Amino acid sequence: MPYTNVLVTGSISRDDIMKFPKKFSDYLHKDKLHKISVSFVVKSLEKQLGGTGTNISYNLKLASNAEVLLLAGIGKDNEDFFDFFKAQGIDTKGILVDNNLYTATGKVITDIDENQIWGFYEGAAEKAKEIDLKKFKKEGSILVISPNHPDAFLETQRQAINLSIPFMYDPGMALTWIRDEDLKTGVERCTWLIGNEYEIEQIERRTGLGKKELEKANTIRITTRGVKGVKYESKKKTVEVPVCKVTVEDPTGAGDAWRGGFLAGVLEEKPIEESLALGNALSSFAVETCGTVNHKPTKQEITERTKKILES
Repeated sequence: MPYTNVLVTGSISRDDIMKFPKKFSDYLHKDKLHKISVSFVVKSLEKQLGGTGTNISYNLKLASNAEVLLLAGIGKDNEDFFDFFKAQGIDTKGILVDNNLYTATGKVITDIDENQIWGFYEGAAEKAKEIDLKKFKKEGSILVISPNHPDAFLETQRQAINLSIPFMYDPGMALTWIRDEDLKTGVERCTWLIGNEYEIEQIERRTGLGKKELEKANTIRITTRGVKGVKYESKKKTVEVPVCKVTVEDPTGAGDAWRGGFLAGVLEEKPIEESLALGNALSSFAVETCGTVNHKPTKQEITERTKKILES
């Protein structure tokens, strides 16, 4: 049965990005780390819309005309997000609003050595645990389970398995808190498992599910490998596709862009090599701009870059 629509679960968040023009290490003393009280005067501040759900949905719509429904929790400060989603053609019927809490927010300071200090407020993201997937599932639906509030992530996984919805499983950012048994269940029951090399190695070690075990479970393993491109492993074939070399302005959001591009190819029933290249193309556009939803390639530009990757 062909896939016709995508249900994207994941976070909606605000990202405040600040740059410190010096080194943190010049102001942090090893013998005083147990009682830190320090202030950094930053030279730039950028406020961005983001979150895994936001990013994946955005990139899906860049590369495909298919229906994309975002399922997530959002806070009382939501007007600009809904305006953005409407402009992109992203269906918002599955977004639950928490009128008491603010939208999840990440604040980061980056020094000149690319070291980062993050603070993250989960806020209204927990609201997503109340989403009922059976209200939104249609014939031909694909589900994306991407990083979210822990309770929402696990509830989505449970419902997806019970409803037999084909899903892409993206547990990388959940590895610090998810139990091995829940991780193993998700990996065994998903259609596509995706992660970077470090994440895939951790998943295999913790679950005991290597290439042979995943083939037996009919799970497709996709490993994103940075400058080395992407590796796709299924029972039928193993495929490797190179990246498109570009000037990197900001790597944040590259993985989410890849997921959106790949799934756009799956929806359009493209050959697997082309779907992988489409993911690499969207990822390359994402890193050329600062922010996770600020790249704006046309479909023609995406097609041309995908072709370039396939011919390389």
